Amino acid sequence: MPLFRFFPVFFSLLFFSLNTYPQTINLAESGGDPSGQKDNSKLINQIVDSLSSVGGGTIFIPKGKYLLDDGVILKSNVILKGESKESVILFRNPDTGNWKTTKSQGLISTLPNLSNTNILVESLTINGNFERKSSGAKGGICLRNCSKSKIRDVITQNTWHGVAFYDFKGENSENSIEEVKSENAHAFTSKDNSGRPRGILVMDPGARIIQSQSIGAGTGFYAHGRNITLIGNHAENWFEDNGYYLIVDQLTVRDCSAKGGPSPEKGFGSGFAIAYRKGALIENCTAINCSNYGFRIHVPQSDTQLINNQAVGCGNGFGVEVASHPFPEVSNNLLFKDNKAEKSGLHGFLFRQMTNSQVVGNKAINGNQRGVTLSTRGAIALKEHLSDNTFDDNECIDNQSKKTQTYGLYDFSVSQITSDAKKGKNNKIKHRSKSGIDEF
Repeated sequence: MPLFRFFPVFFSLLFFSLNTYPQTINLAESGGDPSGQKDNSKLINQIVDSLSSVGGGTIFIPKGKYLLDDGVILKSNVILKGESKESVILFRNPDTGNWKTTKSQGLISTLPNLSNTNILVESLTINGNFERKSSGAKGGICLRNCSKSKIRDVITQNTWHGVAFYDFKGENSENSIEEVKSENAHAFTSKDNSGRPRGILVMDPGARIIQSQSIGAGTGFYAHGRNITLIGNHAENWFEDNGYYLIVDQLTVRDCSAKGGPSPEKGFGSGFAIAYRKGALIENCTAINCSNYGFRIHVPQSDTQLINNQAVGCGNGFGVEVASHPFPEVSNNLLFKDNKAEKSGLHGFLFRQMTNSQVVGNKAINGNQRGVTLSTRGAIALKEHLSDNTFDDNECIDNQSKKTQTYGLYDFSVSQITSDAKKGKNNKIKHRSKSGIDEF
């Protein structure tokens, strides 16, 4: 790099060291190239190192397109701030750079062997330019082993994971993702890698995802760990797994939505998959056009509440999925309250391997759109290994001119389950459908 280009950086850092105030370094004024022709990653990393050595500061990126030939590695107390997400694009050129050999997991990342704190990335767009289902991909913004850090007001496009926090080992990371949009997190790190590309991912305890979107990802939102909160988010058009796949102890999900596709026939997977852990609250959420479930509880998920949620045009509106967890594993102490399933392909509600739970005040409306068969009887269906549950004040309604919801509440233990070991036991059922045949 020509020496004169580094003078503004040196001068600013000298000023910072004398005044002990965080400094702002303008990338373009310090030798950065906003034309999209020359690499900026080396310069940005030099500025990060310099700011880090004197306690931190801000790298300001004015409008332009900035080529990255390698990953930007952020450090504690460094802010990477664009002029706006509409006007600042950091991108990878598939034909240039060190992307096949770099150890960086994202275009912007951190080193996992260091403890990183107070990092902020905001007001810019990241474009990885990875093709759909290609291998050798990198994430957009993957911040590892961080605390008290934030990704805010950014767009990521054509990546492996869009934005992510993971590898923090402490009790409470206090990390957050806010007002982020991930578009096409659709590429893989290696061919057929089971680590599906995820639009927005958190695995750090205490993390929050607020008012963010994931469009066209393998999985829209993925969370794993404990004490994680999602509020006001939206997933759409995922193609590998679910809109939300959440494996979290002490999980909170409020006011979130998932749209699998433009129609029930073109949707994919489940809107919300809540799996294997304890202590979740899912409230005021909506799932639309999901081919599997709108809201799927994976055994042995327990101590979990689903309140005032809505599933429209999904395979099953709400249900308990056993998957690879056969009986005697069960979900215990679930509450389904004031939820609504409309135009379900199969059941509005499907329950099995569940104990000591309550299903109260829910509505199943115009279900069984795919056609009633022996295996899909029941707008509300009770299957195997149910014990000590309460079903009360639920409604089954079919207000169509051509009825599809032939059965209302259907307990398969009446005539379809012949094994005494699988039949329901000690369930309290108080029900009368407004339309459809009840058998219990």
